[in-house]
Amino acid sequence: MLVIIRRAYEEFDGKSGVCLKRATLTLLLLAFSLLLFLTLTTFPVHATTAGIDIVSLNNFQIKHVNHEVQIWNGGMVTINDTISLSPKPDENSTLLSSFSMGFPFRYKPNLDYCFAYNTSNPNQRFEITLDTGLGRIGFYGINVVFPEGTSIGPGSSYSFTVFFVFSNLISSEAETGENVTNVYFDLDFPTYPSFLQNASSCDVTVTLPENSSLVGSSFDFKGFIYNLFERGPHTVLNHTRSPLAEFSLESDMIEFTSEGTISLINANEMSREITLNEWRQISFSDFYYITSKGDKDVLSVAFRLPAGASGVSARDELGSLSPPTLENETTYLYRLILRTALKKSDTIKFTITYQLPWEKYVNQYDWSDFSLKPVFFEHYNWTIRKLSVKVSLPEGAEFQSSSVSPDSLQKSVLQETLTFAFYNVTPFQSLALDISYRYLMFWASFRPMLWIGALVVVGCVVAFAWRGIAPKAPAIPVIPVPPKDLERFVDAYEEKTTVLRELELIEEQLRKGKIPRRRYKVRRKTLEGRLSVLSRDLADLREKIRAASSRYATIMSQVEMAETMLEGAETDIRRVEARYRSGALSKGAYQRLLEEYYRRREKAKVTIDGVLLRLREEIR
Repeated sequence: MLVIIRRAYEEFDGKSGVCLKRATLTLLLLAFSLLLFLTLTTFPVHATTAGIDIVSLNNFQIKHVNHEVQIWNGGMVTINDTISLSPKPDENSTLLSSFSMGFPFRYKPNLDYCFAYNTSNPNQRFEITLDTGLGRIGFYGINVVFPEGTSIGPGSSYSFTVFFVFSNLISSEAETGENVTNVYFDLDFPTYPSFLQNASSCDVTVTLPENSSLVGSSFDFKGFIYNLFERGPHTVLNHTRSPLAEFSLESDMIEFTSEGTISLINANEMSREITLNEWRQISFSDFYYITSKGDKDVLSVAFRLPAGASGVSARDELGSLSPPTLENETTYLYRLILRTALKKSDTIKFTITYQLPWEKYVNQYDWSDFSLKPVFFEHYNWTIRKLSVKVSLPEGAEFQSSSVSPDSLQKSVLQETLTFAFYNVTPFQSLALDISYRYLMFWASFRPMLWIGALVVVGCVVAFAWRGIAPKAPAIPVIPVPPKDLERFVDAYEEKTTVLRELELIEEQLRKGKIPRRRYKVRRKTLEGRLSVLSRDLADLREKIRAASSRYATIMSQVEMAETMLEGAETDIRRVEARYRSGALSKGAYQRLLEEYYRRREKAKVTIDGVLLRLREEIR
């Protein structure tokens, strides 16, 4: 009908037949209006959510809502909506089938997880349908489905809780003043839940992180004021809206500062490798891959390990780190000091390794059936975008079943390995992953028997050779190296080192403008000529010394390997300095790489100095 009207209007051009076309257009408009009226009156518009007629759910009223917002260290934000329903005044009792609610649609990308439960019995979870809409544009909706037979008696109420987990709702900004830098955090969140009908009242509570202070709120510009009070180390903001109108689209921005250890972290990827061996030992390796998204430097990372963890150690890409310190023995809270401060947009990878007691985490049902109940990352305060778990069974074990189907099962000659992958994992999800396997106890002695057999074979071969079956090879004569040649080699190498240092010195003087370029070229040409002569003499002496015996050949190989390492380190240092000057590297990554290359260069120099010192002693 709309297409017909548009085309009729386009045909009207103000020329002949104007009156007739106007009449046609008017009739079409009247016909469309009549058709629309009949449609609305005959077929009322019922917004539907997952097959549930929303209009039919209006036999109850929303008595009260608790809208609790909490900020967690790490940047996670949770919203806990406890909703109390009661029958309408003209209803004696109400049978509940489902309940629809939501929030402004712009927060959809921030939602990581959602679940609902009976407020009086948190263990009773309700089914939830996500992304259902509320029958209006601009809202993200969910539908809570109650068990069959859930009802509200006359004069009573029924409470349930919907729990949302959000990420990336907090941003930060640093302001530098006189000798001090203040970091301000901004929380952007839906002020109220969005319902299909009015709620009698809604209590809004916002809990800031420990040792935080409120700076301001966009609420102040709307004529509302938060009531502030302290709850232990937390500042709590409270506001009551009565009544709360249906389809609320309001949002708020809260600015606060924190004197605590709050940090904003993106957990891009984490993994856990679990290895079980035949000696009833369980080894864990937790790999963290995190990025800082706040203006406040991250100096340390806090994490919790499973009960009974022992032998805890840590390492990053550059090597071992100081062992994590146990801050709370009751909750097994550890803190890891990072090698360098993690700045905004910097990424770090580190690994935590430890062992767990076999008896606590492995059940044995009979002589061959076992089950493993692995634990996941405990009490982290962020959403893990990808969590992978790799379980290596003991050699000879055979996988039977698991509560979650593995993404892959790799089988080698002696061992089976299972891999699981999870996405957008929050600390409020229960990932029940029970693994059952079959293992015969004689496999524990398989590898020792293999080693004993190999030793027996080697012993027989040695005994056979000892009996003189093969003729004894004549001894290789050792050609003595004249002390004069050793002395010439050491002197030439030390002179080469001096020339290289002088080349570095004039390069630095040229960069600083302390030497004219002409003088620099003359001096450099002279030094390079002398270096060429020394390199030729050293090559001849090296071959002469190498041919004397296998011992001297090993010493010369050590010198060559150290020279190769030294040249590679020097090249890497120049390359990383160029990348840092061009802006391709952050300061943290530049310092870490530079430290590693300096360590390699120093190691090579120590090796060369040690060889020259030994040869100098032989000369004496």
